[in-house]
Amino acid sequence: MQIDIIRFIQSITSPFGDVIFQLISMTGEETFYILVISTIFWCVNKKFGYKLGFALLTGTIVNNALKSIVNSARPIGISGIRSLRLETATGQSFPSGHTQGSTMFWASFIIQIKKKWIYVVGISMIILVGFSRLYLGVHYPIDIIGGIVIGIIWTFISNYIFDCAQKTRKPLLLLIIILPMLIGLIYLREKTYYAIAGTVLGFYIGYLLETKYVIYEVKSTKLKQLIKLVLGLGILITLKGVLKVILPISIYSDFFRYFIVGLWITVGAPYIFKRFII
Repeated sequence: MQIDIIRFIQSITSPFGDVIFQLISMTGEETFYILVISTIFWCVNKKFGYKLGFALLTGTIVNNALKSIVNSARPIGISGIRSLRLETATGQSFPSGHTQGSTMFWASFIIQIKKKWIYVVGISMIILVGFSRLYLGVHYPIDIIGGIVIGIIWTFISNYIFDCAQKTRKPLLLLIIILPMLIGLIYLREKTYYAIAGTVLGFYIGYLLETKYVIYEVKSTKLKQLIKLVLGLGILITLKGVLKVILPISIYSDFFRYFIVGLWITVGAPYIFKRFII
C-alpha cells in the first residue's frame, strides 16, 4: 500500500514539480535551519533562538538514534519509484528527518507566536515538506507520519526542559537531554550523529558562557543588524570551510567542526557583536 501511494503521487510528476518540491524539501535541511536560527538569535529574539536551537538540534539526534534502532530501508531502487535529491537521503528511512525537523521548526514558531497566520503557514509547510519527501521518492508514508508525531512530542519535551532551566536558573537541567546524546557517541558511530552531537555540545557550552559572561542584547539599528548578520554568517561559512580542509576526514573531525559552529553562533558571534558593533 505504501509503495502504491508513492507511485500514485509520482504519477503527477513534472519538471516544474521536481524543482518546486526539491526547493520545499530544502527548507527541512541544515543550511536553512542555520540561517534562520542565526538570524533569530543574533537579530530578533535571543531566548527564542536558544529554544528553537535546542529543540531542533536535540530532536535531530533523537531522529538519528531512532533511524539506527528501527533500521528500515528507504524506497530507493524499488521498481516504479523515481528517487531525486539522493544526497539528502542519508541513513535509514524511519522517521523522516526532513519532516521531523520541519515539524519541530514550525511547531516552535506556532508555540512562540500564537497567531492564526502562523498556524496556517506552519501546518502547510509541515505537510508540504512531508509530501515533498514522498514526491521525491526517498521516504514511505509511515516515515512522514512518524516524523510529524515525534517532532511534535519532542518540541514540547525540549521546550519544557528549557523553560524549567530558565525559570529555576539551573542551566544544568538541560543535561537531562544532552548527556544521553553524548553517551550515544559510544554506540552510534555515524558521521551525521557526530556532527549534530558536536553542534549540540557547542551550542550548550556557548549558552552557558553567553548567559553568564557576555549577556548579549539583540536590539540594534537596522544597519547594524544587517552588518551582524553578514559578518556572523560570513565567518561561520569560512570556519566550516577552513576546518573541513585542514582537519582529517573522520567522525571526530566532524564532531569538532560542528562543535565550533555551535560555539560561534551562541557565544563567539555575540561577543564580537557586543564588543565592536552594538
